[in-house]
Amino acid sequence: MLALGLVARWVHLASSIFLVGGSVTIVMAGQSDRPTARRWEQRTLAVTRALAVVALASGLVVLSLQTALFEGRVGAALDLASIARVVVETQAGHVSASFASASSCCSPHFSWLRLSVDQRIDWRAARGEGVLLGAAALVPIAAAGYAAAVEPGTARAIALDALHVVAAGVWVGGPVPLALLLRAAATSEGSDARPYAVSPRGASRAWRSASVAILAGTGALLATIHVGSVAGLVGTRYGRLLLAKLLLLALALLLAMVNRAVLLARLGGDGATVGRPAMRRLSGFVVAEACLALAILGVVATLGVTPPARHDAPVWPFAIRLSTAALEGASAEATRALIGSQIAVLGLVGLVAAAVLRSRMLPLGALGLVALGAGAGLALPPLAIDAYPTTYLRPSVPYQATSVASGAALYRESCVACHGARGAGDGPAGLNLPGRPPI
Repeated sequence: MLALGLVARWVHLASSIFLVGGSVTIVMAGQSDRPTARRWEQRTLAVTRALAVVALASGLVVLSLQTALFEGRVGAALDLASIARVVVETQAGHVSASFASASSCCSPHFSWLRLSVDQRIDWRAARGEGVLLGAAALVPIAAAGYAAAVEPGTARAIALDALHVVAAGVWVGGPVPLALLLRAAATSEGSDARPYAVSPRGASRAWRSASVAILAGTGALLATIHVGSVAGLVGTRYGRLLLAKLLLLALALLLAMVNRAVLLARLGGDGATVGRPAMRRLSGFVVAEACLALAILGVVATLGVTPPARHDAPVWPFAIRLSTAALEGASAEATRALIGSQIAVLGLVGLVAAAVLRSRMLPLGALGLVALGAGAGLALPPLAIDAYPTTYLRPSVPYQATSVASGAALYRESCVACHGARGAGDGPAGLNLPGRPPI
């Protein structure tokens, strides 16, 4: 049941994301009178119609599985009375009903309505309506997640999550239709659409760059809400899944940078020798980017059924941790950490400059990485102190006078024999142990 629910969540999230991405890609590409471009637009619309249906169906499956979970019996997944009760009486049911309503509006728009789009303003209105309806179907996903349980600031958390998933739709959902357009334009029969395939890249790149910035900002804020600390990030299952998501995201961004730095400049070259081969290679890279996006969505679906790190006990996996407490009374180590941190900041500045100044990307990027590594090598060792798996565990018993007195009595009854009256490890029973009791 758990595996089926996870697959259903993944299908639901992926179809919703790619629905928005396909609609946005069409709008960004613009209207064209080229036959190849028109065929591509119709194929993309057909895919979005199918995605709308898949999103609605998978959303209903998720609701049925949630009903079985709430009722504690598998048969409730097919019991209409139980499903209706969940829809009426729970927040998850309300959200599912909202999504179904938005999807029901979206599906007829894509599937049955045949609007006249000969005029440019009509085309923009029809395609823009598809984007809005797709986003409206995507936003309820945020209200069904952990953001809805955040207190205080529930509305803020839901808004951040909604903005996050919509930005993901713009960035993640665009590569597949873009790859189809590039592959169609890379053939000799599709040469009429080559200017159309090349020209929208500027607008699409600007929108995708903005969506990545929104993803980074909202993701950082959501991490502070659901993770809260470095211990939660590396010491809990939720945090490690989030790290896996960030790694996949970094790979996708690296692939996008390669596309931008190497292949985009070649699209405007001679068609037979440079432009078309570059389009074919770029479409392959874009498909790889889409596969990474599907893997990211799989991790996100798993995060949705994993307790947030803030509500889980972290187990610290390293023998050391970083703390400024190590610098107290050690002026030489403090000076070293300060100098190293400044060098690391210069390295970050170099990396940012490399991303902005494309003509100097390689030398600035190399210098930035060297400075960042050298600065970290100087600053981090003085900050290292010993750590244990239980370093960040919070005691379940509050630190109060009654708790201290109760603990002292428990220690006298159960621990003094081995650990000694003062906890020095010199208790009489401890003398017979293979090793001295810890102090």
